[in-house]
Amino acid sequence: MRHGKATAVAVLAGLTVCVAAPGQALAAYVPDPVEFERAVRAPDAAGGPPAVRFARRSVSRVVRPGKRFNLVGLGWRGGSVRSLSFRVRRTGGAWTRWVAVGSESGDAPDRTSRERRRARRSSSPLWAGQADELQLALTAGRDVRDLRLHFVNTTGTATPAARLRSRLRARTAAARRPAAKQADTSQPPIVPREQWASDKCPPRADPVYGRVDLAFIHHTVSANEYGPADSPAMVLAICRYHRNGNGWNDVGYNFIVDRYGTIFEGRAGGIAEAVVGAQAQGYNSTSTGIASLGTFSSGGQTPAGLSAIARLLSWKLAVHGVPPAGRVEVVSQGGSTNRFPAGSRPVFNRISGHRDGNATACPGDGLYAQLPQLRAMVDPGPPRATTQTVASRQRRNITYGSKAVLRLSLGAGGEPPGTPVSPLGSRRVDVQVLGRYGWSTNHTVTTDSAGKAETRMRLSLTRRVRARYRGEAGLLPSASAILQVGVRPVVTVDADVAGKRVRVTGTVRPKKASAILTLKRRTPGGRLLRVSRRTVKLRRGDLLTNLRVTRPSLYRLRLSVKTDSRNLSARSKVTEFRVG
Repeated sequence: MRHGKATAVAVLAGLTVCVAAPGQALAAYVPDPVEFERAVRAPDAAGGPPAVRFARRSVSRVVRPGKRFNLVGLGWRGGSVRSLSFRVRRTGGAWTRWVAVGSESGDAPDRTSRERRRARRSSSPLWAGQADELQLALTAGRDVRDLRLHFVNTTGTATPAARLRSRLRARTAAARRPAAKQADTSQPPIVPREQWASDKCPPRADPVYGRVDLAFIHHTVSANEYGPADSPAMVLAICRYHRNGNGWNDVGYNFIVDRYGTIFEGRAGGIAEAVVGAQAQGYNSTSTGIASLGTFSSGGQTPAGLSAIARLLSWKLAVHGVPPAGRVEVVSQGGSTNRFPAGSRPVFNRISGHRDGNATACPGDGLYAQLPQLRAMVDPGPPRATTQTVASRQRRNITYGSKAVLRLSLGAGGEPPGTPVSPLGSRRVDVQVLGRYGWSTNHTVTTDSAGKAETRMRLSLTRRVRARYRGEAGLLPSASAILQVGVRPVVTVDADVAGKRVRVTGTVRPKKASAILTLKRRTPGGRLLRVSRRTVKLRRGDLLTNLRVTRPSLYRLRLSVKTDSRNLSARSKVTEFRVG
């Protein structure tokens, strides 16, 4: 027994030394998320198969997944689940109340989107806090099958060992909420992704951009109250569920706001951009989505939370030149949860509830009843004129090592079409490159008196680029059309002949892991016959290999690479050598 205590003390001491190392004590700590799934068994079939076919409302046995979880959702195949509720508890603790969740959320990519989702259907997720057990009650058709629970833990408490590590880290790291960043006086402080997610929920693909004509208000669902320190883990858990449980590219919402007034950046791509989310199926490409953390089926959002949403909308809608009042007609893209068929033109308030567009109870009766108050709280701000940013490239493709030449122009006006455009001189314009997390500024140029500028940028990879004017008092921001600049690698190959042995060297820049080596022989009649064509491995972009050539002749050698996600195809000049 003493030996066990001594070992535990030693482990604690060792862990304390590790987590208290210089440079780590004040670092933002995001525990590694843990995800797992469990099949749901029929409540009346002890030890039965995982497949379940409920014909009426049924309550499951207690599910003990074996790990502590913070969030849970249900996936299935087949028909519709008409109603779904959860209750959760810690082992030996009291059950929470039954909490209804969306049996099939209207949060989803648009039907025309390339964003994939799992073949299984899925419910909205439920924030469970710290739970070890659950029960679910549902009503579903007989063709519903393969029910599986998807669990997420983002607080570092999935196992006893993880809880020990988290407690130690909490004692040595600064216990503080993520710091929100504010870009200018009109933008409210917003917690960026790197603070609540670190690298724990990377997007699957580059963001897609549309336009913002309106905003949809959502709520998430929670089985219990939460504290201000819980919000980052809740946002991360929702992101992991949307990305891994539903198979989406990223978290569905553009922004998430907690009951304490903290605003979190949602889907990657840029808070000021018209990022297409997966928050209102059929309308993602024309809207922005703001989710409130918590359940608002009866009570409404807190004063702090509602005020934060109003500040966010005052800034976000102004960035896109959208008035907060009034109504707007949009084209529905359809979808299984959409209230309006594809091609129809429903009219929505500029600030609408999720249920206005999709068959869902979201954002709850309490928050939905607050929408008139919220619309009145949003500040339209002073009117601003439209601007036009135009970019063109000198060449569509460049060779690695050279620079792309871009020509830019900036003017005010142009809306409605046919309106004269006045040049905007002495204005700073960002030259941006698109990456996995959105647009990043490569450098900034200043327009001349005619509103024009020319710039050069070195690119190693094929990239999508654009020019963006940030806007200012009286002038709206604008961005140019997206231009793709292809980068063609530089490929070389050489041959050194020693008898019948040929030593082949070559390079590919930027570096590649493999290339194609083609060898041809010239016949006495002058024809070229392929001798071999094989894929060769490169070491940091360099080739070193040997060929054995037995037939005397003149040979031609070429090294090439195919087009990939990073670069265009390219090939070396022909190298000739003679054997015999």
